[in-house]
Amino acid sequence: MENSHPAGQSFPGIGFTSSRWVKCISAQGNVRGVAIQATELIQSMADTHQIRSDSGMRSLGEAVMGALLIASYCKNKERVNLNIQGSGNISQALVDAYPDGVARGYVIERAEPVKGENEGPWGDGYLSVLRTKDGQAEPYIGTVPLITGHLAKDLTFYWLHSEQVPSSVGLAVSIERGKIKAAGGFLVQAMPGASSEELKAMEQHINEIHSVAEEVARNGDPMTLLSQIFQDTTFLVVEERALEFRCNCSWDRVNRALALVGVAELRAMLQEDSAASVQCDFCGKKYEVDAEGLEKLIQARGEPAT
Repeated sequence: MENSHPAGQSFPGIGFTSSRWVKCISAQGNVRGVAIQATELIQSMADTHQIRSDSGMRSLGEAVMGALLIASYCKNKERVNLNIQGSGNISQALVDAYPDGVARGYVIERAEPVKGENEGPWGDGYLSVLRTKDGQAEPYIGTVPLITGHLAKDLTFYWLHSEQVPSSVGLAVSIERGKIKAAGGFLVQAMPGASSEELKAMEQHINEIHSVAEEVARNGDPMTLLSQIFQDTTFLVVEERALEFRCNCSWDRVNRALALVGVAELRAMLQEDSAASVQCDFCGKKYEVDAEGLEKLIQARGEPAT
C-alpha cells in the first residue's frame, strides 16, 4: 500500500519492527479484528515530547493506539484526526493516524493533578474523529461525549453511535520505573451476518483476558490477542504492518502558517527579535525564520518591510 501522507520527519533509533498491528477477519467474513503492539512506538513518542509522568505516558499511548485502530480500517489516502478533550489530568490529546500505520500526536497535561471521583482518568468531555481524504471537499466528523472517562469504553460508544458498528475495544499501557513496559490494544467489530451466539462467545473470550498489557508484555505478538479473542472461530490474517512515528511538518507548512499572520505582527517580530521561532507541537522540531525571511513575507503582502 502506498503512503497516504506527505513525506516528513521520521524518528529512527527505536526498533519499530516490533511495534505493529495485525488485522484479521473470520472465515465467514462476519467478524473482523485488529490487534496492536505499540510499546516501542509510544516510548519513542513519549521521549520526543519529554513526557515523564505516568498519566501523560499512559494517555499518550491510549490516544495514539485509539487513533491507529480507527485508521486501520480507513481507505488509502485517508487521514484520521482524533481529538480528545477531558477534565482529567490530560486536558487534550491530538493524534493524526494513517492507514499505513504512521502516527503522530501529543497530549497537554494540566499543571496540577486532578482527583476525579467516580469517573475514568479522562474525566468528562468529548472525543471527536475527523476523517479526511485527498481531494475530498467535506471531511467526515463524528463527535461523542466521554461517557465513562475510560477511552476504550468511550471509543466503543463512538463506533456504535457515530459509525453504527457494534464493536469492542481494549487499550492498555503498563508503566514500570518511568518507562513503558507494554502498550497494546485491540478492536473487534461485528459485520453484517454475525450471529448473536458468535458475538457472545467472543465477548466472553474478551472478558477472560486478564490484562491486555500483561499479554503484550509477556508475548509481544498481536496475534496472541487475536487468537485469544477468536479462539474456536477460524480467522484469516489479512494484514500485518509495522507502526511508525513520523511527522509531516516542513518549511513549506511553516511559511504557509506565517503567511497567515498579520503584517503588524510580522513587523513586530522583525523589529523586536529580527527573527521568528516556530515549534511543531507534534514532534517538537523548531524552525527559525531570520530577518530576511520575515522581510520577504511582509513584502509578499505588498507592504514595505520597514
